[in-house]
Amino acid sequence: MADGVSPHYYTAIVVTPAIVFRRYALFLTVAAMSLAACHPTPADVIPVIEDAGEISIHVVNRNWIDVTVYISHSGGIRSRLGLAVASTTTDFIVPLRILGAGREYRLLGDPLGLSIVISTETLVGQPGDEVTWQLEPSFAQSTVVVH
Repeated sequence: MADGVSPHYYTAIVVTPAIVFRRYALFLTVAAMSLAACHPTPADVIPVIEDAGEISIHVVNRNWIDVTVYISHSGGIRSRLGLAVASTTTDFIVPLRILGAGREYRLLGDPLGLSIVISTETLVGQPGDEVTWQLEPSFAQSTVVVH
């Protein structure tokens, strides 16, 4: 060449089926490895104990006023158990799992039509406990017994 420019050589790239297969296999291998690397392995599954027991609560209402009964647990969370009708005995079943780790609770009574709250001392729940809360005609004389 007179002007000092070298000639360009164009080469044809021949793509054979073997090359296509290798590229496809390489792509699938890289994709599978990246998916496997991003997918977390499941941790060991710890079985949940479904039945941690329960406590039975008997409310003997000797008063002439109906009382709404609550259970206070886990740092002041109030869960409504139901209504203890005047001059009757009402039974409630409470699963221990709602009491939390310490299993400490208090029974609260809200007499209908009155602006007072009746409360027991703090109790600790154990599986199979039978609690009897006697609401007397004078709420201040009410008692609680745990068997």
